Amino acid sequence: LLGAAALPAEALAAPAAKAQRFLKPAQLKLLRAVTDTILPATDTPGALAAKVPARIDSLLANWASADTRSTVTAALARIDAAAKAQKGKGFAKLSAAERAAVLKPHDEAALKKVPPPPGAPAAIFFMSPTYVADPGYYRIKDLTLDLYYFSEIGTASELAYNHVPGKWQP
Repeated sequence: LLGAAALPAEALAAPAAKAQRFLKPAQLKLLRAVTDTILPATDTPGALAAKVPARIDSLLANWASADTRSTVTAALARIDAAAKAQKGKGFAKLSAAERAAVLKPHDEAALKKVPPPPGAPAAIFFMSPTYVADPGYYRIKDLTLDLYYFSEIGTASELAYNHVPGKWQP
């Protein structure tokens, strides 16, 4: 959340109609399928309604470093390769149930904690870096959730504040 708070307001704003794109159309379609599987529409809107894929693409095009771009696109390629190996077709072409069946084991393996690499910065008082098997997938999942809850749709539909929940009884 600290990293998202440090972003300029334009980075979290709705993407412009003619915004610069980083991902190729097939990669964007894959990202749409992945974010929809991570945060599908249920009784509340999902990642697609909050335009999360377009916002991630905008961050990649206008803000992310070359290393971040390659890490994220490599993670998308690994998800697509897993789908092709398991189901015989690309992740974006799978049904919602098939996508969930492919992404669940991938999620567990990708988010498995690993020891820090040599030369990694040490944890400081209130911040401890997270090291996982697939940092690109970690970033996709983190951005999906952050951008959803920072969107107007996510905030209005999911983040309700009850000062005192339930009935007050003196």
